[in-house]
Amino acid sequence: MTQNLLATPNSASVSMRSCSLLQYGYLGFRFIRYQCFPWLKLTIALLKLPFASGVERIHEQVRYLNAIARIDFVGVYGLLNDLLW
Repeated sequence: MTQNLLATPNSASVSMRSCSLLQYGYLGFRFIRYQCFPWLKLTIALLKLPFASGVERIHEQVRYLNAIARIDFVGVYGLLNDLLW
């Protein structure tokens, strides 16, 4: 009798729904992480730059410039333009 309770269609659909919700949540997290990563990298490099010296300073400058190159400023400008008008 316990096998029949575990194999009911309702329990299978609940697990399928929760699985798909987890998948959508995971995809949303990956999208946000992908979109925010250059900004996070830029912020960390800016915070480390004043305290670094020598080779570390050059490494942080390269990291900062690399983060600037990865950010789509045209898209950011378009978003700000849409928000203002």
